[in-house]
Amino acid sequence: MLVASFPRLPYFGIMAHILLVEDDLDLREMLKGILVDTGHHVVDVSDGQAALDAIRTHQPDLIVSDIVMDGMEGIAAIIEFRKLLPETPVIAISGNELYLKNSEKLGAHMTLLKPFTRSVFLSEIDALLGASALQLSTAS
Repeated sequence: MLVASFPRLPYFGIMAHILLVEDDLDLREMLKGILVDTGHHVVDVSDGQAALDAIRTHQPDLIVSDIVMDGMEGIAAIIEFRKLLPETPVIAISGNELYLKNSEKLGAHMTLLKPFTRSVFLSEIDALLGASALQLSTAS
């Protein structure tokens, strides 16, 4: 069997590198499973500080971050993501609408109120990855 190796490309329905930040282990594993099942590479961590450490070694195409977490919370992490990776889209997830509104003001590109469905989650990811790829292709 021949295995082809492809370079990392802007998202056009192909694998993306996603950083998933969620402190609830069950939810993190479920979301990671959804993303991996749809062909994405996922690095998952449990708090904002671990996310900042992860982006030093894994440059994500997209970040999905919970807001309320132990350690560095999602709002502080989003502020840092914007400084370090200003072009990388961020989806904030939370069970609290007020936190989501604040995260949008501080740099999240999209927000999802928990609980959300698999189809809504994937459609938001596809929308952001598609918009990100379009920006890259028009910038060249």
